[in-house]
Amino acid sequence: MSARPVLGGVWLVGSGTDEAALTDPHDCHCYLLWDGDGGVLVDAGTGLGAEQWLDNVREVCDPSRLGGVLLTHYHADHAGGAAAAQEAGLAVFAHRLTAEALATADEERTQLARARAVGVYPPDYRLRPAEVQPLAGGSRVTSGGVSVEVIDAPGHCDGHLVFLVGTTGGALLSGDCLFSGGRVSLQAIPDCRLVEYADTVAALAARSPDVLLPGHGDLVLGGAAEAVDRAASSFARLVPPPNFLVAW
Repeated sequence: MSARPVLGGVWLVGSGTDEAALTDPHDCHCYLLWDGDGGVLVDAGTGLGAEQWLDNVREVCDPSRLGGVLLTHYHADHAGGAAAAQEAGLAVFAHRLTAEALATADEERTQLARARAVGVYPPDYRLRPAEVQPLAGGSRVTSGGVSVEVIDAPGHCDGHLVFLVGTTGGALLSGDCLFSGGRVSLQAIPDCRLVEYADTVAALAARSPDVLLPGHGDLVLGGAAEAVDRAASSFARLVPPPNFLVAW
C-alpha cells in the first residue's frame, strides 16, 4: 500500500477502493499535488486510515513542506481526517460552512449522524473537532510552483468546493460534485440542492477540464470535458444526470 502516481505532479495517497493507495474502506480518494518544491493535499478521508494516508504522503515528500490540506466538503469520508492532519502539523482549509461544522464536530450538519444510523459508517465512528481556516471561492492557493484555483460548487451539499489546477484545460479535483461518465451524487439529505447543482455543473462545463479527479470511482486522465458536458447537458434538459450512488 503506497502512494500511486496519477499524472505529473499528482499522486493518489488515500482511498477506500484503490488497492495501491488503500487507507480505509470508508475513505474518499485523497490526492497530493507536489512539484518538488511545494504542494497541497486535497481531502483527508475519515481519519480511520490517517496513519497510512500520512505514510503515503511521506513516500513522496516531507509533509512539513506542504501548504496544507484543502477539503472539498464536510462529509466525514472527506473531512473526518482533518483532526489527524492538524495533529501532524498540517494547516487545514475549507469553505466557511465546513470550517464552522468541523470546529464543533457537528454530526447533524455534516450528516454523519444520519449516515452512521443507516450503516454507512461503523457504529463507534465519531467526528473529531478540528480548527479549519476558511477558504473562499474565487481565491487561489499557492505552494511552491503548485497553484490551485478554488471554485464554489454547491449542490451535493452546502459549502462544497472544487479545485482546478492549470489554466488551459487543467485538472479538476471535483470531490463529490462530478464523477466519470458525467455522473453526479444526489442524496436524500437536507442540503443536497438540485437547482444549485445544475448551476454548478454548467459553470464547470464552461471550464472544459481535461482531467477529472473525483472523490470516488474512476479517474479520468484525458478528455474529461466530455463527461462534464454530458452532465451539464442533462441538467439543461431539466433531467438530473445519472447518479453515482445506486440504491441497493
